[in-house]
Amino acid sequence: MKIIFKTRLMKDSCIIHNWMLMTICLTSLFMLFSCQKTKFQWEPGISAPKYYLVGDVKIDFGNAGHGSLTNFDPGWGNIYGAVSSGDIYKEAPKEVLIHYASCAENYTYEGKVLLPQERIRSLFEKYNLDKKGNSGNLVVGMAPGGWIRVWFHTLDEKANDLVNIEVAKAQLKGSYDDTANERYKVKNFENWGKYYTYWQHHGIPYEAWANNEKEYDMYFDFNKPNKREIQFSYISSDGTFYQGEQGDVEIKVHQKLPVQIEQMPWLAKSGSSYCCKVPFPKNFKKYIEQKKLREIKFRLEIEKDDEHAIMYLITKGTKEKIVRFKNKQPTQKEIEEVDYDYATEVEYFIK
Repeated sequence: MKIIFKTRLMKDSCIIHNWMLMTICLTSLFMLFSCQKTKFQWEPGISAPKYYLVGDVKIDFGNAGHGSLTNFDPGWGNIYGAVSSGDIYKEAPKEVLIHYASCAENYTYEGKVLLPQERIRSLFEKYNLDKKGNSGNLVVGMAPGGWIRVWFHTLDEKANDLVNIEVAKAQLKGSYDDTANERYKVKNFENWGKYYTYWQHHGIPYEAWANNEKEYDMYFDFNKPNKREIQFSYISSDGTFYQGEQGDVEIKVHQKLPVQIEQMPWLAKSGSSYCCKVPFPKNFKKYIEQKKLREIKFRLEIEKDDEHAIMYLITKGTKEKIVRFKNKQPTQKEIEEVDYDYATEVEYFIK
């Protein structure tokens, strides 16, 4: 009986021991799985609209932060600078603290923006940011008026394209910065150069950040009418920077309306190169909205002198002049800095 009892006791002990080992293993696996699913590979980013510089920037997600004393304006939604915030894998944040100075206004803005943590986590999971090699950014965009956007930014491997998804929008309270250098308080060309010229053309479009800019289906027909390749880029009202797309066949893009062509280069038959900036009519956006258009085509026709050109709006079989301008031969400095002067002899037809 004693032998039988010992045998049973040993069997019971083995069962209990195995059960405890299995429990420990399952608990460890569960903890590892939970850790992998709650922490993701992402970094903070900062952004500002083209021509609307911000500086003295500090952002803090609690588990990651970024900042810059230098003024910057990479374009609305474009990331400025690179950053590594320590831990590669981090929790999805619940909020972000933001401080920045808006140079166009001499205002400083500061405050906290609550974030939709569950939605951010679902985006991290959708784009596999818990997988080694897959990383993303939470980008804080800062604009005049205290307007804030937070975007989730990553590479969509399936589409082989970048995605920029808005996850938060807010407006921070601000105050006039009386401590700023007196030179920068005065808004003139001597102090601000190209920024001042842009502000003279376009002002500070607070409504563009208060309400997200509408996007349209658009075509740019510049190459075919002129039988030459014309690369270009443009700025939308909210300071988004677009590299123009066109080709031998029409390419449709879904983007915001241009308020200014940022570069318009072409090579003349004489071999001379031309490049300039071309502001659109100030009420062009309102004109398009009133027409209730869904699809827009822009057509450029260079005149015989290879200097003047006319931009047309093609809609529903009609052809309307938008602007006529004279292009310029860039200086060596403009070419080196990739920053060109404004067109001359500009004439607007939409008033």
